[in-house]
Amino acid sequence: MTVPVDRLTLISGWGAPVDMIRPLVDGLASEVTALSLDDSLLAGVPSFDAAADALLDRIGDRTWLVGWSLGGLLAMAVAHRAPERVAGVITLCTHPCFVAREAGDTGMAPDTFAGFRQGLERQAARQWQRFMLLQVHGVPAGRQALDPWLASGPPASNAVLTHSLAWLAEVDQRQEWAEVAAPTVHLFGRRDPLVDPACAALLQSQGRPVRLLEHLFHWPFGDAATQVRRAIEDCLNEYRAGQAA
Repeated sequence: MTVPVDRLTLISGWGAPVDMIRPLVDGLASEVTALSLDDSLLAGVPSFDAAADALLDRIGDRTWLVGWSLGGLLAMAVAHRAPERVAGVITLCTHPCFVAREAGDTGMAPDTFAGFRQGLERQAARQWQRFMLLQVHGVPAGRQALDPWLASGPPASNAVLTHSLAWLAEVDQRQEWAEVAAPTVHLFGRRDPLVDPACAALLQSQGRPVRLLEHLFHWPFGDAATQVRRAIEDCLNEYRAGQAA
């Protein structure tokens, strides 16, 4: 079977093992690299910029990057600083400025984020579990699907969880997203409780390539995972067709 691209690197989100989203891309490239934001990648990494450098050390040349949530921010950072290394980027449920800076922003309210961050410092395991459950808030089937991952516990140490969470408040990529030269598609979920789908409409109004998926929460599971995989495959096939033309 012909696969859409040669190389693809999948980057997980905060506090989530990459195997939670690995089925989204399996078989869609000749070579797939899957990276969790865990201690093997981020231990001793002092900043978001340093994390992007660490990712650069792990990817091959002309690689498609698929990043979920915080992983999407890192994918866009890599594409911005090393465009010659990146064939294209697909972000999934990623906000370019996760925490709102001013009134009218579509990011999370600063007080809400600060409360979560303080809770992580006091009770890391409990706050990690709370975050995981928020991704599928209000859907019993989502909770059932999450149970095995919750039982496994966090994929990273408390230190890595704490300093990588801070990046979500620090990073503002709104300008960088306008400057990335590689083909880029941003996938959002209409039912995402963590990333306001209004962000998708705003980006679309600015001429950015956006797809808003009707049944997607923050974590793609069940039918939504099938929908996301199809959207990723469509993006890669469009790229392959363009290369062949």
